[in-house]
Amino acid sequence: MRGLNVCVLGPAALIVTAVLIALTPMTSGAAEQRQPLSVTDDQTAAATDSPAATNTSETIIAADGTVCDVTDAAITWGLKESLRSYISGTIANGEWTVSDGATYETPDFGWTAGSGQLDAGSGTLAFDGSLRLTGHDGILDTTLAGLEIVFDGSTTANLVFDVFGTTQEGLPVDETDVEFATIDVSSITVAAGTALLESAPVVLTEAGSDAFGTYPAGEEFDPITVTFSATPDCMPQPQDVNQALLSALIIIGAIIAILVAIAIVLVLGRRRRRNRAEAM
Repeated sequence: MRGLNVCVLGPAALIVTAVLIALTPMTSGAAEQRQPLSVTDDQTAAATDSPAATNTSETIIAADGTVCDVTDAAITWGLKESLRSYISGTIANGEWTVSDGATYETPDFGWTAGSGQLDAGSGTLAFDGSLRLTGHDGILDTTLAGLEIVFDGSTTANLVFDVFGTTQEGLPVDETDVEFATIDVSSITVAAGTALLESAPVVLTEAGSDAFGTYPAGEEFDPITVTFSATPDCMPQPQDVNQALLSALIIIGAIIAILVAIAIVLVLGRRRRRNRAEAM
């Protein structure tokens, strides 16, 4: 009986240890998951003390520490350099025009005064402004309007457009809320109350390819730069996904350890019973 108790207590201790290890990252991660990757204590204090974070009549309103109402978002984006060169060249013999708040200063298009709300890393920033591309004696006449950036708290955001007019092939298009491209937001930072996503990769989606024409899904467009006022807690939290994955892997490991421990108990118990039977 004493031997059996040792065999049972040993794996039992292993099980308890594995469970505690599995739970530790989840509980400690909950306290840490609000901390953006590149925010220091000094930067957090600066963000809290900044007028943007404390004055509700200005660019950001913090509610419950996780919600930001943004009114000063700005985008700098060249769309695609090779496309601009093609449109302005002798083959397409075309041009681009901006209106309704969008701007162009070589080599980038710009959108300002974007507004929206972020709640613990998820939400939408919307921008006024239209970009019209024309060429091939009017065959190409595509307008991109209603720009939005949609965050979901992961390392990828969606760049959304209304697309209408005609494609380069002359095909009519009239699509709203097209998830035009994805943006890699894993490098987003926040300091002194300002979020910065600088030169982030942009990749055309299947929906964007269908609406825009010219390029296949997966085509890389020019990198995009986005700024807006924010506090650390309301920012997109790409590291949360990594923490969740790590916690899941640890839990799986703990479960495997538990199963192995149970198997050891059963095998040892069966062996001891067999040895007793043979001794009798």
